[in-house]
Amino acid sequence: MEKFVSVILPNYNHEAYLEERLNSIFNQTYQSFEVIILDDCSTDESLEILKPYETHPKVAHLISNKKNSGSPFIQWQKGLELAKGDLIWIAESDDFCDLNFLETQIEVLQSADVAVAKTMAYLKGTSINEVRHPIFDSDKQKDSILYCPILNVSSVLFKASEFETKKNNFYTGFNIIGDRVFYYEFFRNSKIIYNKNTTSYFRQSESNTSKLEGRSLPYYSQYLKEHYQFIQNAKTIEPIRIKPFVKVYYTRFFNRVRDRVTKRQKFSINYIKLFMVYKFKKLI
Repeated sequence: MEKFVSVILPNYNHEAYLEERLNSIFNQTYQSFEVIILDDCSTDESLEILKPYETHPKVAHLISNKKNSGSPFIQWQKGLELAKGDLIWIAESDDFCDLNFLETQIEVLQSADVAVAKTMAYLKGTSINEVRHPIFDSDKQKDSILYCPILNVSSVLFKASEFETKKNNFYTGFNIIGDRVFYYEFFRNSKIIYNKNTTSYFRQSESNTSKLEGRSLPYYSQYLKEHYQFIQNAKTIEPIRIKPFVKVYYTRFFNRVRDRVTKRQKFSINYIKLFMVYKFKKLI
């Protein structure tokens, strides 16, 4: 039977990339899909680009928030709850892909629950390198909890049943690492397969939220708080497997912050507080 795909397109201020993204969705070689467009109160001209698609036969929903949600993961959840498809694709608005993306992803999903396409980092009009997803790195499997398994959600197609049977939605409470939490929550016991026959392009930019350089201390504090909440929750789910990694995990991410904080920030009271919180929680 032909599989029906729900394509969730969350957007916030990506007017510069929307046409390329929309073309890479609507011109797919596989055409059995619906598109759910979610704009998170963009302040640029995104809606001017999106509005004409409201009557497109493939568009099931075009929803524009009156107030910014503050989290892309809340938008993911909204799209998942609206989705009617057998398969789900969260297509980030600043990425794009080959036109055989859906066709080949569906083919490999015959033997798996989650398909991850070959992913290329894309910067200023040029593919710069292949993104190596830790889930496929044998050296990282033993201590996999230390790594985000998939580095770009746009490269993923997954069975809707993975969402339907696990509606805890813990990940929506995270503003920074919600993707990591999402993968753990929904894909932890899933069979994940690599698809080399198509490519998803992961756009890199100086404002990429995955980069920690130049962030404020409140951002770093929230970043560490979220990692702590995540690892503690994982420990309750898989106590035997996760417990040995808790201190290692928290230290790993504190060190990431420590190495990116400026000298000036390190002499501030707020950083000293951050360090003391880390030292206390490390002992728990």
